[in-house]
Order: sequence, then C-alpha cells, then structure tokens
Amino acid sequence: MFYDYADSGSWTESTYRANSSDFQAIQLRQRIAVDMTDRSLASTMVGQPVSMPVALAPTGLTGMQHADGEILAARAAAKAGVPFTLSTLSICSIEHVAANTDRPFWFQVYVMRYRAFIDSLIDRAKHAGCSALVLTLDLQIMGQRHKDVINGLSTPPKTYPG
Repeated sequence: MFYDYADSGSWTESTYRANSSDFQAIQLRQRIAVDMTDRSLASTMVGQPVSMPVALAPTGLTGMQHADGEILAARAAAKAGVPFTLSTLSICSIEHVAANTDRPFWFQVYVMRYRAFIDSLIDRAKHAGCSALVLTLDLQIMGQRHKDVINGLSTPPKTYPG
C-alpha cells in the first residue's frame, strides 16, 4: 500500500500518466567547452535566498514512507539551499519538524470550510516560524484513489483486529 500511495493518482490516473509522459519527453542536451565560471542558479523565492528556483512540494504522509520523512526532507532541502514545504497531511507535526530543523520552512494549507481548524493550523505555523504559507485549493472534492481503497489505506489509519 505504501508503494501504491507514492506511485499512483486519483480517479482514472490520467493526470498521473500525462505528467509521467511529459517528463519522459524532456531531453537534456550536454554542452561542452562552455565557460561555466560565473553561472549560478541562485535566486530568491518569496524574499528568501535559494540556491536554485526549486522548492520541495508538500507531499502528504511522507513519514509513512520513512520514519521522520518530513524532518529528513526538510533537512535535505536546507542542505541543498531550497525551501521545504510541509504538507497539511504530514505524519510529523509542524512543531516536531520545527524542533528538529534549523531553517524555516513553508507550510501548505488546504483551503476548506472548516475555518477554525484552518485558523489553528495557520497559528501553529506562525508560532513554529514558518516563512510562507502555500495555499492548496483542490480539496473541494477528494480524489478517489482506487489503489488506496483496495489496499485499505486511510487517514487516519484504521485499526484491524489481530
């Protein structure tokens, strides 16, 4: 179920397949005998200096793939000089990630009608020192993840009699 969660999409998985196909079409061309002395990908994103204009996107349930996965990803992003975005659906809490990393991170917030819940998440992110909020607007209808249904994966996890 963990592999299927990471390697699947929702509904008919057409967007998942289209994205995979689009990435396969990208061809990198090697350049040789070119002076690279003063080249840099360094930039800024929301006022924050970055080594390149890339950020780790929010990935729900990262800690399901590896213990403390969100913390490890935040540390890896900091080491690479790029922002890390903690998912609303993380295994590790905002506070736990903040306590175990030394660089501010971004926090993803799903825009939904439960205003008190959202307000409390934003307050927690602010108190944890998150440097940006990333708004996600596509939660109006939960995507049907057929492989998760077949595998019994749910949030929160269901307990089954042993």
